[in-house]
Amino acid sequence: MTPPPDVDPADPAQSGAARFSQCLRLLGEATKSPVTTPAQAGLALSLAGDVLRRTQALGDSSQAVSDALERIQPEAIAAWVDALDASAERTKLSRGMDEAFDALLEEGDDRELYMQSAENALFARDSLASAHRAMELKGVSTAALDKKLGAIDAGLAKNARLLVGLNTARRMHLAAIDCEDRDAAWWFSARVGCDFLAGLYRGEGESGVITQKHDAAHLAVCEACQRDVEASSLAYAPKHIAASSLFRRENGVATAAEIAWMDGHAQECAACKRALEASTVSEE
Repeated sequence: MTPPPDVDPADPAQSGAARFSQCLRLLGEATKSPVTTPAQAGLALSLAGDVLRRTQALGDSSQAVSDALERIQPEAIAAWVDALDASAERTKLSRGMDEAFDALLEEGDDRELYMQSAENALFARDSLASAHRAMELKGVSTAALDKKLGAIDAGLAKNARLLVGLNTARRMHLAAIDCEDRDAAWWFSARVGCDFLAGLYRGEGESGVITQKHDAAHLAVCEACQRDVEASSLAYAPKHIAASSLFRRENGVATAAEIAWMDGHAQECAACKRALEASTVSEE
């Protein structure tokens, strides 16, 4: 059973920010002395950006971050960007997305292992976004990093449906990020409300039946989920016309296969015929 999207921690922003509560302290430790090596520069930039992108949850520490960034040598930043292996980072992120999907299909310890590995991959990508933000504040060119981030992300966002098994955690992490930065963080934001897909991929319930009201309501307005349902290999063959199917039909988002099945079934089932007729009357 897929939970409605609002069944999350009472304060998701604070829950999501807990991972980053020590970032400012760690940044101070990492920049006690001038940062001159690529690895140290990458770490410091990521820590700084983590704070800069979460001011609403962690508080505004921009002055402390600016002071820390002053101690990172531009040459070390350039060397870190140059050493960043976009191909390896892309492989890591793509594998993490696959593991998120695998977590949907597993149970117990295996599922937890897949989920943890997938989350780590998403955080690795998020760290790069944080480093980018820190470089912007420091005033160094991001052109080379932009090119590499583009290569890492190319074509992956459109497969974000693979991440729906992590949606509760992704909503929590997304809530900790400042509003203006959320859309760009597609690894947390894309398809984050599409919990319906989790049940679809697990094959829960009768084939093709959308049994929960929040799923039906989401599917009525989410074009991406509508496309996924239509492209799904699931056959639309429920025993009777579900209320959610009528809801989708009334809102003009039922697939051609659904409509054809409903019309055919109504010719044989008096109860469903009455329901379909009542639905048609209500539309008028």
